[in-house]
Formats: sequence, C-alpha cells, structure tokens
Amino acid sequence: MNTHKHKLIFLTLMLFFVGCTSTNFARMSMNKYPTKSESVEIPILSGDSDLVYERIGVVFVYGEKTLTKELINDRLEDQARKVGADAIIFAKYRNIEPSEYFESYGSAFVDFEWAKKQGTGSWLMKGKPVGAGLAISYKPSKKLH
Repeated sequence: MNTHKHKLIFLTLMLFFVGCTSTNFARMSMNKYPTKSESVEIPILSGDSDLVYERIGVVFVYGEKTLTKELINDRLEDQARKVGADAIIFAKYRNIEPSEYFESYGSAFVDFEWAKKQGTGSWLMKGKPVGAGLAISYKPSKKLH
C-alpha cells in the first residue's frame, strides 16, 4: 500500500510540472507540413544536422527552472509534431534569451517581434524560456546518376 501511495504522489508531481509548462512557436517558413503522429519520434539534437533541411520555426518551452531535460524535450517534441517537423536542432536549455536565440538560429531577415506575431502559444509568459530548439523539415535528397 505504501508503494501505491508513493506512485500516486510521483504521478501528481509529474502532472503538476507538466501542467506548469507552455510552448511558443515562432514560424519562419511559409510552407505548412502535416501534423506527425504521436508514435513518430522526433530527434532532438544540440547541434546542426548533416542533412539538407528547411527551417520551419523556433520552439520555446516556458516553465519552472526545476523542469528536467526530459520534460523539456517532451514539450519540444510535442510542438515539433504539431508543425510537422522531422527534428529539432540547436536545442538549448536554461537561461535562454528568446530574441538572441531566434536571431542566432532563426533568420537574419525576420525579427523577433514579427516571429511572435506569426507564432502560436502565449507570448505573455514571464521569465526566460527553459528550453528552445529549431524545428526543421528534411528536404528530399537528390541522387546523382
């Protein structure tokens, strides 16, 4: 019975931490991609990809600084599926300045204020994001004959 009680407390805490997060998405591409199924695993990389890709947009995760990397990655992955991304690259965690992140890994031609207007989610979250990543879609490779 005691183990059952511990599991219940753990699940309650997990729901609390997950419930206290939000994601924001700043779209960069005019192209729309179909939503991915929950069963599709979205890789999350801290660096760039070796494959040719299109930048779809930047995902920001807001929440408590105590969120684990795994929970942040779950939120990044959820948002990536919604926008049809194949991967998240340049993933960063903790103390992220949104405008600097967007300008570094986003687009030199689009400013952060424009991205907020084009994005989804609540941009009124206070504080800095605890996670961020660039959602991408891989382009088909052209085979040479």
